[in-house]
Parts: sequence; structure tokens; C-alpha cells
Amino acid sequence: MQTPNELLMSIGLFYVVIVLGYVTSRAYQGADSLNKYITSLIFNIMVPLLIFQTVLSASTQSIAETPSVIVIALFVHLSGFALMWVWLKRSTLDDKTTGTLLLCVTFNNALFLPLPLILMFIGESGVPIVAFFSITQMILLATLGSFLGSAYGSSDDGIIPIARKTIVSPPFLSVILALVIFPLGLTIPGVIAPILSFNGLATTYLALFVVGLGLGSRFAISDLRLALQVFSIRQVAVPIVTLLLLQLVAISGTTLDVLLLEAMMPPAVLTVIFAGGFRLDVEAAATIVTVGTLLILPLVPFIPLILILI
Repeated sequence: MQTPNELLMSIGLFYVVIVLGYVTSRAYQGADSLNKYITSLIFNIMVPLLIFQTVLSASTQSIAETPSVIVIALFVHLSGFALMWVWLKRSTLDDKTTGTLLLCVTFNNALFLPLPLILMFIGESGVPIVAFFSITQMILLATLGSFLGSAYGSSDDGIIPIARKTIVSPPFLSVILALVIFPLGLTIPGVIAPILSFNGLATTYLALFVVGLGLGSRFAISDLRLALQVFSIRQVAVPIVTLLLLQLVAISGTTLDVLLLEAMMPPAVLTVIFAGGFRLDVEAAATIVTVGTLLILPLVPFIPLILILI
């Protein structure tokens, strides 16, 4: 079980790395070049390795409710996308900002933040559910996320250029390779496993550093308004509609609790990396991720009460 002190340390470290990135951006003249270099490294190498590891690790996990978890995980992601799509129909935002909003509202923080919360309030029985939720998200991020980035970050018109850019993106190629290998029953060799585990940890913290760099480059009130709009859908509307769906599905109480907590989570840190990789609005994405995470913190003490009430 995660202790309150361990939880506070995890959340505190989250913001320490963001602040470090922010300070670096304000103090270092080459921060923009550093941002582009780190984003390219994460997007082209580290995220593909993380996706590859996540998909192949599924062979070592097994829970009876896996199909339900996958379906609800898809619902959590796609319901946010659908609600934001409807809202954007009335907006006059440019393509890069539109793509950024769709990325941020679709993909929530599925592992870094919810895992310590679940260990603290639910226990280790919730870990396999988190694993399959995260696997589902990684596959969706590499496919739908790459398509969104290509569609809104490209100056090319037409479905063929967009599809071509999507298919050749490293995250998309990595998930295709993993899905080809997965049915063969191959596992990650013991020699490589520690390297991939370190890559996953390093990806998280480097991505948080990029969030700080983005905040330091530009912070505008308009970005704050966008963050609140994403919050109203990602962290208010989506949990409500997910809870309604969960009442109709025959799953255990533990699985229900974990999936509801996942639905409450703020936008994923990796959305900032995808925004940078596809040349969307990185600064807006950084603001949205940071604000969304800040706004979830006051709810943390009330999570046990929320889980009891449902």
C-alpha cells in the first residue's frame, strides 16, 4: 500500500521537475533549442520504446475482466474526444490549438498520477487494471493520437498526406511492431528489461521537464481559459458519464473504483510531447497539463469518500 508520505513525495516530485524546466527556460537562452531536442528524443525514441514495452508486458498480466476494462478505457478516452469535438464546432480556434485541445482532452494521465492514488486507497489488487487501462491508452495514443497530430499539425490537405504522416510516425510504427510480435508469445529478454524500465521512468520525468520549458516559453491568459475548458470536459463531464456507464456494467467493486479514478485524471504529460512532435501548440498543452493536475489535488483527501459513495 502507498503511504500518504509516499503519495505526497510523488506529487511533489511531479512539480519539482516542472519548476526545474520553468527555471531553465527563463534562465537559459538556448531553452527553445533544448526543448526541441528533448521533445525529438522523447517522441522519436523514448515513447516508441515505452509503447513497445507496455504492449509486450501485457502477456505477463491477466485479469478476468480485461474485455470490460478495455471497453471502458476506450469510452473514457473517446467520450472526452467526442464532447470536445462538439464544443469545437462553435469555436474559431486555429488548427494547431484545436489539435492540442483534442489531444489533451482525449488522453488522461493513466499511470504516473493514478497509480500511487490507487495503491494508497485501493491496494495492489488495482494494479493489473491500471496496466490494461494504460496499455489501451498507449495503443490509442500511438494511433488516434498520431492521426490527430498529423491532421492538425500538417500544412498538407487531404487524407492521403495525413495518413502517410501518421503511418511513418515512430509511435505508430512501434505499436504496429509490438502488435505483430505480441501474438507470437515472445517476452522482453531479461537483459533488455531493466533498460526499458529505466526508459519508462526517464520518459516521465523528461516529459515533465518539457512541460516546465513550455510554461517558461509563453504563458497566456488565453491558455488558462483553454485549460479550464479542457478541465470541464476531461475531469468533470467524462467522470460523470463514465460513472453512469459503470453502473450498467457487471464488474467488481475494485475494478469500478479503479476505472472511475482513471476517468478523473488530468491530461497526460505525453500530450505535450505529441504536441511538440507534430508542431501543435506546445505552450498551451503545457498549461493545460499543469492546471489540470493542480485542480485534481484538492480532491485527493476526498477520494475514499467518493469511492464509498459510488
